[in-house]
Parts: sequence; C-alpha cells; structure tokens
Amino acid sequence: MSITRQLLVDRLESQFGLDAAELSDQTPLFSTGMLDSFSVAELLLFLEEKGNFRIEATEVTLDNLDSIARILAFSQSKTAYPDDE
Repeated sequence: MSITRQLLVDRLESQFGLDAAELSDQTPLFSTGMLDSFSVAELLLFLEEKGNFRIEATEVTLDNLDSIARILAFSQSKTAYPDDE
C-alpha cells in the first residue's frame, strides 16, 4: 500500500491530535514542536507498516520527516526502490 496524503493527514489527526485545517504540506512538524521525539517512533511504525518498507536509523532526519511533503517524498522514494532495502 502506498502512503497517500489523506492517509498521512488522517493519522496525524487521529494519533497525534493535529488539526488538518492548520496543516499545509510544508508545515514543519518536528522542528516547530508540533510533534515531539516520542511521536517519531509511532510515525515510523505507521510508515513502515502502511508503506511496506523498512526505515534505517540514518534515514530518520528532518529532511525526510519534518513536513507532510517531506514524509510523502521520502515514502515514495522508499517504495520506488524496494530492492535497496
């Protein structure tokens, strides 16, 4: 299953209590404190489960996870090259 914007936004609302109306694709999630370090583990589990890929520790960066757009781009890159895991 691929991770869609709607699936991600729904999870951000339901699991992390964020308001989708206040989120743009570029809204910083971690660097602004909207999500904290405890949220990282839950987000990673969600991405791995729904995206059917594995995330390496070196990939857990703000460049990959600090906004909806970055998360979606990262997820797409992981599913585009499944043999690189």
